[in-house]
Amino acid sequence: MSRTSPTISPPRYKQILATLRARVEDGSYPLETSLPTESELCEEFGASRYTVREALRRLVEQGMVARRQGSGSVVVASQPQARFVHSLSSLAGLFQFALETHYEVISIDKAVLSDALAHQVGGEPGSTWNLVKGIRRERAGGEVVSFTHSYIPNRLSRHVAGLPGCVGPFYAQLSRLACEEILEADQEIRGEPMNKEIARHLSCKPGDTAICALRRYTTAKGPIIASLNWHVAERFSFQMKLLKNL
Repeated sequence: MSRTSPTISPPRYKQILATLRARVEDGSYPLETSLPTESELCEEFGASRYTVREALRRLVEQGMVARRQGSGSVVVASQPQARFVHSLSSLAGLFQFALETHYEVISIDKAVLSDALAHQVGGEPGSTWNLVKGIRRERAGGEVVSFTHSYIPNRLSRHVAGLPGCVGPFYAQLSRLACEEILEADQEIRGEPMNKEIARHLSCKPGDTAICALRRYTTAKGPIIASLNWHVAERFSFQMKLLKNL
């Protein structure tokens, strides 16, 4: 006797997302017009506000809808746009981000820190650090997410050669091998013009705007790694969730 596997329906927010996306694509919701309000969508689909908001959030991530003050959710594209969204709430979020993307090491060299660079990575001006350059992609062979310079202090030089084959983020690998617990991680995000090297790896023109995310990881012995991650501004969005400490 043959058995038929039960049909599993997609989550409710995905059903609503598919409907809204189809309406945008076929022009039912024209460009530069507002979608129905959350309350109207909740009533139409018989769904909670949380479910509707999740569907709208996915439309925003796909670059089809933008949230505008006073106008609600506005249609800005009839097709999904290439857009990288980085969401962060903890170190675990950064770890998952590394697992869900593909990193390719381009080179491993030594670098002498200038005054400005020393200030950024947390080292001493004139000191020599290990510099790992690489490309992060959405997946192996996929679209480039970022071009990265990772600076690692000389006390960890013996662990650098093994980084190209590690699974997960460099900071976790270095922390494990050096037996140094990460006590603090901080991030700074800024916009800056691309130099020739950054532009080449991101397939842009020198002078185009990049979003640079500087991340520093510190143990009781000092910085364990600092990375500069350049993204194409038009394709980058950063989200962070803060919870009230009760």
